[in-house]
Amino acid sequence: MNATNVQQMNQPVAVIRPGLLDRLKGNSGIRNDEAFARLIGVSRATLQRFKNGDEVSMRAAVGISLAFGLGIGEIVEVRQVEGDPSSRSDVGAAS
Repeated sequence: MNATNVQQMNQPVAVIRPGLLDRLKGNSGIRNDEAFARLIGVSRATLQRFKNGDEVSMRAAVGISLAFGLGIGEIVEVRQVEGDPSSRSDVGAAS
């Protein structure tokens, strides 16, 4: 395995903080995912991917930031992906 493959397997990714999207949706009074997705500038399918822990784009994070007045650090957390993306763990998480 070359150095490039190792780097690709151990890349940090930004994800939406767990539960944040549901809390924001509930607090905003928006009742469906389609309207909430439009508010933050993504499709309903992309919103679902974010809820499932997929990597968030800077554009989407900024959309959430602008819609709700939150800082990027309040929206995303960085996780380390080791090999399989389903084996994510928090970077710097408390032990």
